[in-house]
Amino acid sequence: MLSLKENVLETMKNGKPDAFVNEWEPFPQVWDPVFYNLFPVAPGGEAINPWGVKIFWGENEPGIMPIVNEKTKVCPDITKWRDYVKAPDLYAMDLDWTQAKEDAKKIRDEGKFVLVWLPTGVFEQLHFLMGFEDTLMNFLEEPEPMHELIDYIKEWKLKQIQILVENLQPDVMNFHDDWGAKHSLFMSPDTWREFLKEPYHEIYGAMKKEGIISMHHADSFCQPIAKDMVEVGIDIWEGILPSNDIQQVKKDTDYKLTLMGGVDAAIVDHEDWKEEVVRAEVARACKEYHEGGMFIPCLTYGGEGSIFPGVNDCIMDEIRNQNKIYFK
Repeated sequence: MLSLKENVLETMKNGKPDAFVNEWEPFPQVWDPVFYNLFPVAPGGEAINPWGVKIFWGENEPGIMPIVNEKTKVCPDITKWRDYVKAPDLYAMDLDWTQAKEDAKKIRDEGKFVLVWLPTGVFEQLHFLMGFEDTLMNFLEEPEPMHELIDYIKEWKLKQIQILVENLQPDVMNFHDDWGAKHSLFMSPDTWREFLKEPYHEIYGAMKKEGIISMHHADSFCQPIAKDMVEVGIDIWEGILPSNDIQQVKKDTDYKLTLMGGVDAAIVDHEDWKEEVVRAEVARACKEYHEGGMFIPCLTYGGEGSIFPGVNDCIMDEIRNQNKIYFK
């Protein structure tokens, strides 16, 4: 029997895994002090993060969102972005790595991958600073300062990668950037390529130089740029929604992109969830997406667990049941 790590690597190289990778089982997350400084908020609360963005975490919601309006907008004029946007100095932060290093050692001792989480991505950072509408309009109306701001954000992200490598030597980095809604990209593929492709090539290139597995979270419709995701160096597309043609994405990317997701959170993760519905959705995903490998059944959120207690335990149990069908 393969170890958890070996099973992941066999899945990623389209080899011979002996089971589905069971969601996040091989990828325990280390909660690092950079994350806590960037997102100083608990469910139900709000705060101002070090970029000056007002953030809020709603009850029964999977993550943190910005509150951007005319009063809170950090960057109201992209042509003067240098006057408004000041990246936090990572090396000036009071960061205590003690617990994170202990957690990373424990994970390694258990034979699992050390994973760190890097929200927000380049596009998300843009709309955190100026809102969705301004971000999308500025791509069209003010391309030059947008390129400048994107480069500024990219350089900061490279420093974030560096400090995480220096202190934790992670095996996997889960980089968050949602590029679309459920059925479409937020921008045209050509616009994505013009503004975001090269910065991501540098970001994922930095991970590759350190031997890190690059995981990109996008619970979005990103099928039109799936080939580009391979070209910039993404190993695992985490959060892939079933609104993407998952089997076609495998073919389009020549089976070079591992797809993690496929279990529709809208169907399974709600207050009055039913076990039979959860199991049926997991069974559907495993049946429809197992052929050709390169698939990790998982909820489409950007991290481990479900919003409502018990849902994720049921999903993982059903994945174990599905192993008996597809892995003799």
